[in-house]
Amino acid sequence: MFRNYVRKSDEFERAAAGAAAREDWDAAVANAVHSGMSMADAVAVFYLGKRSAGQQHEESISLLSETSIDRKGVDRAASHLKDLLKVKNLAEYEERLLRQRDSDHALRHLGRFKSWARDKLP
Repeated sequence: MFRNYVRKSDEFERAAAGAAAREDWDAAVANAVHSGMSMADAVAVFYLGKRSAGQQHEESISLLSETSIDRKGVDRAASHLKDLLKVKNLAEYEERLLRQRDSDHALRHLGRFKSWARDKLP
């Protein structure tokens, strides 16, 4: 079942990259966030047999700390997700439009998180 979340994550990542290529910065950031959250779900499902069912994305981050993965690695990975969520709030809740640097920032943190997560999954 965790593979379904990896697949969703990859689809959102491709959507984020496509949006960035079109200079649709808000869409790029929103899709990067969804990709990160789906990958966090994949890790949680693999290690814990459950994913966050709540509306708050922070719950996905806290589930990572419940896994048996080394704490230092989890903390580093969680910091990338937290940075993604900060940009998400700008994309979805603030009036200002995002810029390329916001999209680049989100995609960079997504890439780092997914690299870590893929290393922890079979």
